[in-house]
This record gives sequence, C-alpha cells and structure tokens, in this order.
Amino acid sequence: MKAIHLGLRYRRSPALESSFFDSEMPADWRVAFLLNEQDALWVAADDPDVETVLAELKDSPGEVFVVVEEPVWSPAWQALADAGHHAVVRMTADTPVWLPGTTSEGAVVGLVPASDQPADLHLWLSAFLDQAPAEAALFVDGEPPSVATVDRLRTLTELMGR
Repeated sequence: MKAIHLGLRYRRSPALESSFFDSEMPADWRVAFLLNEQDALWVAADDPDVETVLAELKDSPGEVFVVVEEPVWSPAWQALADAGHHAVVRMTADTPVWLPGTTSEGAVVGLVPASDQPADLHLWLSAFLDQAPAEAALFVDGEPPSVATVDRLRTLTELMGR
C-alpha cells in the first residue's frame, strides 16, 4: 500500500495566519500546530522560519514528508534527510511535480487546486497515486490556502483505505 501525505503549499500565507491559527498563538508555535493537523510540510525559499521548522521536525514524534525548495537547502536539511526519520525532498527546477491532467510518472510531489468537489478530488487523488512511488505527498496549492480541501482529501484517502 502506498503512503500518501497531505499538506498545504503556502503554509505562511497571511490568509492562513489570520483564519487558521489562533490570533494569540505565538508565531513559533504555528509549525508544531500545523504538524498536528497535517503530515506534509512545504518549506518555501522565502520562509522566514526555517530554523523553527528544523527544530520542530527534530522533535516531531511522527513521520513528516517535507519538501524544501532549493534556495533554503543547507547541511542541516541534508542531515535531517540522512537521519531517515522524515521523508525529505530537495525541490529543484528538475524535480518532477505532478499536476492534474499531466502524465508524470514517479513524481513524489503533487499539487492540486482547492476544491469542494468530491468527484474532482477523487479523480486527482487516484491519478496521483497511480503514478506515485511507495511514498508521496500531495499539496493543496493556491492563495488563499484551503485547509478544507486538505481535510476532504484526508477523508477520501481514508475511504479509499490508504
């Protein structure tokens, strides 16, 4: 059975920070809070909290699928990847990314738009899983981020027995 991880691409979005996180939550707690809700994390080139993310991942009891964009890759990320507790993907210009309607094969990272249409989500999830290797992550793309779409995808994966 394939392991599928789910998360948001734009976890640092101002819209997400104002609607998903409690307004009184300290900024350095947000990564831990998000990791309680999702098991995939995207670290963008312009994220200001890279050190916080690394610290939270070192302390995380569960496995997390982490995508790290090339500009923030460092020896610390390589050490985390080498430790083997988390799946860590170094996102370069050559890293294949699956998108709905594409024919990628073997992409470990996929992006889908926000949607409240179960039929579309099921189609996309099935197509992504068909081409993915044993472990992969599907991220909801777009601004503002859609936590509801991640939740819908999680429900579908459970219904599909994944």
